[in-house]
Amino acid sequence: MLLKTIRHNQRLAERRSPIYDKNRYAKALVYVFVAFWAAYLAFIGVSLSFAFKEVRHLEAYDMMNGGLTIFLFIDFLVRFMLPLPSQEIKPYLLLPVPKQKIMNTLLLQTGLKLFNLFWLFLFVPFGFLTVARYFGISGMAGYALGIWLLTVMNAYWSVLARTLIRSHVIWILLPVLLYAGLLVAELATGGGVSSASMWLGDAMIRWNPLAFLSVLAAIVLLWYLNSSVQHKAIYNELARKEDTRVKHVRQFGWLDKFGETGEFMRLEMKLITRNKATSANFKTLTACIVLFAAMLFGMTSDDEQAQSPFMVYFYCVYCFCSYGVAILSRIMAYEGNYLDGIMARKGSLYNLLKGKYYMHCLLLAVPLVCLLPSCIWSSLPFAYVMGQLFFTAGITLPMLMCLAIFNDKTAPLTASLWGKGQWNTAYQSVTVAVALFLPILLSKVLPIVVGDAAGNRICLAAGLGGMIMQPVWLKAIYRQIMKRRYHTMESLRNTR
Repeated sequence: MLLKTIRHNQRLAERRSPIYDKNRYAKALVYVFVAFWAAYLAFIGVSLSFAFKEVRHLEAYDMMNGGLTIFLFIDFLVRFMLPLPSQEIKPYLLLPVPKQKIMNTLLLQTGLKLFNLFWLFLFVPFGFLTVARYFGISGMAGYALGIWLLTVMNAYWSVLARTLIRSHVIWILLPVLLYAGLLVAELATGGGVSSASMWLGDAMIRWNPLAFLSVLAAIVLLWYLNSSVQHKAIYNELARKEDTRVKHVRQFGWLDKFGETGEFMRLEMKLITRNKATSANFKTLTACIVLFAAMLFGMTSDDEQAQSPFMVYFYCVYCFCSYGVAILSRIMAYEGNYLDGIMARKGSLYNLLKGKYYMHCLLLAVPLVCLLPSCIWSSLPFAYVMGQLFFTAGITLPMLMCLAIFNDKTAPLTASLWGKGQWNTAYQSVTVAVALFLPILLSKVLPIVVGDAAGNRICLAAGLGGMIMQPVWLKAIYRQIMKRRYHTMESLRNTR
């Protein structure tokens, strides 16, 4: 009953939001995009069923089950964009309902979310072509149920890790050490982790009760840990005190030579490094970049990971896109708190946009430095890395900066990059998804059409063209903002 009431209240909150009518068209685009990725996952599942037939002496479903840990790791990273239960409990804290009961209801809602079924678009088509052939519909049903339970378990693990990381950035070491430990164990035992996941998947197909009970036991344990951690996180957040002491002031004096543009570059850097929420998330993103680069380090052409182009593309593209996707997609949202002062002087907004672009181009040096060891001592192609570097600077970043035209909701300066709030719009969701997955699609299509070397050159040339044309597209964005500046300023004021 409480679950039904909370869900009803969430729907009413969405409909009563002042931006509900404005986002209907954008939400339709989101649904189209979700349908596209559902079809794309189904296509990947069908393709893998045929691709794995030619690999080794194992069955196709055994090969798929051996990579379940990689699938769970990708799912863990994707969930960083979802809200936490502790963020949704705040409206109910003053009601005469036990808070622990509300928290347990929200945790139950986390496990029952439709997002936990999304990965079945990949595994169900794959299973019908491989598993059902040998084990029938019952084996297929057990396989789908097992994948869903693993996804629910991963959802609770993600909530636990994100809550701890939000309380203190040192907790980023928990998932880093876990996944690094799994990688070391896989290499040290010669495939021990993949063999264990292969057994788990096969046991679920055969309806082995031990497999299901082990996953259910992990879900119960993570539920208990989440219930305790979330309860403490709520009171820590409510009882926190503002710390107005300035421990260290960074001047970034080297930016003075760029004039007013340098001032806005300094402002962007201070937003990233000084603000507690953005600073914590910036450190988290940096840790993820280092982790991805470490997974590519030491990779040889004979490794299974190297033979899976999608994973190599995903790791490399994520390293370059992560800062822009997480930070630049909120362009104008944080600036909405002080946009009146910027608009008071002619040309200041243009310099603000220019400063943001230059700063995020400089941030691309971080993933480049992290990936260089993999290019030197591993089989990661240097031409592909450079192609993605310039493609991100010349295509992806301009695409994200176009959101300055549409973003008209102010985000509090204490808002988390991953938090849920009225400043998140469907336009952002669509643009972020395109910015993240378009390079991966091009990385798969261009080598087929023109070859690897020519594909890398095309990405590099497209990126260089976008960088050279920076004054043109930046002024076009500036003109579009100025055309609707009164509407934008009014919306930013109303959502402060």
